Amino acid sequence: MIEEQRTRGQEGKQETSLNKTLSRICKFAYCSLTNSTLSQRERVKHAFTLAEVLITLGIIGVVAAMTMPTLIQKHQERVTVNKVKKFYSVISQAQLLAIKDHGYLDEWDVPDRATKKSAEKFMSYLTPYLKIAKDCGTSSGCLQNGTVKLLNGNNWVNYDSQNGYYKLILNDGTYMWLRSSTDVYCGVSGSGTPEICGGVWIDINGKNPPNTIGRDVFSFAITKNSITRPDSNDCKSDAAGWSCTNWILEKGDMDYLKK
Repeated sequence: MIEEQRTRGQEGKQETSLNKTLSRICKFAYCSLTNSTLSQRERVKHAFTLAEVLITLGIIGVVAAMTMPTLIQKHQERVTVNKVKKFYSVISQAQLLAIKDHGYLDEWDVPDRATKKSAEKFMSYLTPYLKIAKDCGTSSGCLQNGTVKLLNGNNWVNYDSQNGYYKLILNDGTYMWLRSSTDVYCGVSGSGTPEICGGVWIDINGKNPPNTIGRDVFSFAITKNSITRPDSNDCKSDAAGWSCTNWILEKGDMDYLKK
């Protein structure tokens, strides 16, 4: 009896030792047969069917089609806002430097009216402080951005064809045109358009459409010691849109287009 128990104990130890050995072999030799079977089972368990893949891709495509236009519009809006802010900084800095060298604008030797001569003289004070790719002067045919429209869709004017405006193309591709005031307003209050010495317009994307006030064309007013922007309440779809420059600089967005 004792001998039988001893034999069984030895057999148990041998079996345990064998199991440990097999376990080690499986661990270090990857137990190829068993693992192959398990991997196959796992692949069957975790793989996607072709139908599931196609359905997933279809859903992703639908979501992308719905969201991409919004993302593109937001990106374009951000680009426009940044360009308007950048130009405002550039033209303001140019004016401050011109004032430093030549005094306030009401001291500049500029004819009173919005003529070719007055625009050329006015611009001569600012051009040294701007980075210009092309100086068009007052000649027509340089900007080629056609008739500019108001925000409400009405045609306004073709600035490029009029010699009362001085035209430039800046290094970043921005179209810029300027004219002096239409009357003796510079530094004078209580008369017509008080304090306004001239006007500056930009087209942030050159001759490309839409060439519309409040979308890619923006205006600034020049006073004797600063650059301002229209502050009227016409930045809405059924109006001219001149004050959209003010909206962008104050709010940093173009939400007025959603109204």
